[in-house]
Amino acid sequence: MKGFLIITICLVASTSLISYAYNAYVVTNKLVVENISKEEEETKISHILFGIAGSAKTWTNRSRYSELWWRPNVTRGFVWLDEKSQENEPWPETSPPYRVSEDTSNFEYTCWFGNRTAVRIARIVKESFELGLKNVRWFVMGDDDTVFFPENLVTVLAKYDHNQMYYIGGNSESVEQNVICSYTMAYGGGGIAISYPLAAELVKILDGCINRYHYLCNSDQRIGGCMAEIGVPLTNEHGFHQMDINGSARGLLAAHPVAPLVSLHHLDMLYPLIPSMSRVESVKKVIEAYNKDPSRTMQHSLCYDLKRN
Repeated sequence: MKGFLIITICLVASTSLISYAYNAYVVTNKLVVENISKEEEETKISHILFGIAGSAKTWTNRSRYSELWWRPNVTRGFVWLDEKSQENEPWPETSPPYRVSEDTSNFEYTCWFGNRTAVRIARIVKESFELGLKNVRWFVMGDDDTVFFPENLVTVLAKYDHNQMYYIGGNSESVEQNVICSYTMAYGGGGIAISYPLAAELVKILDGCINRYHYLCNSDQRIGGCMAEIGVPLTNEHGFHQMDINGSARGLLAAHPVAPLVSLHHLDMLYPLIPSMSRVESVKKVIEAYNKDPSRTMQHSLCYDLKRN
């Protein structure tokens, strides 16, 4: 009887602690959102600075995707190349402006099956921050084959207090990738959003952190490791899509969660999103629909014909 009583008390105590922790978490997040100053301007696309990882050799081909969503004189940011563009023609105005990344040959890199360009890409957030541009609330990193949906990105980031430390993104759709890399990091191709205060702390430790995690293969793993050292967990938003899948993505997107579509990645590795079209043309068609009603893109709708019901 005494043993039964002890077990019962333990179960009740455990349940109470779990309930308290859950409620405290919900209340805390709610307070963070509500503490955004009503006098402060709402987050806009101009408050976001994009850092796109690119390569001088591949940019001509990959720029087809960036130019689908980039809006000159509206979106802010840069493509960070490994070397100066060798194109004889002027840099196209339809592309994000480019900058050349700093030399990273002095950093240690020991992952035998990776590519040390991961070091350069991991430092894009640091180099972007050090530009000292004004009125930046969020640093958003992606790849040169990442397609962002700007209005939806703003909608997602506007939920959070940019004066707090936030590390936002999504996991991989591949269980294998999540097991190999991590379930607790944002995958870079799908996009990583870092609030200004967190970026300010990150740049202080990033270079040392990169050397400490010299055995990690990817840039986003390094960023994730540094975030763990700072103590800021990933805030997982389901609209960021790494797209680590093979073949067709139509089934995955048809079952899209109730969340704004923020990004698509690895589109050159997938079948065209719309059959009978090229990859780029199919994405253009998706963006045409997106521009009509951004928030409902890839969302299920139940419609009633009042004349028939």
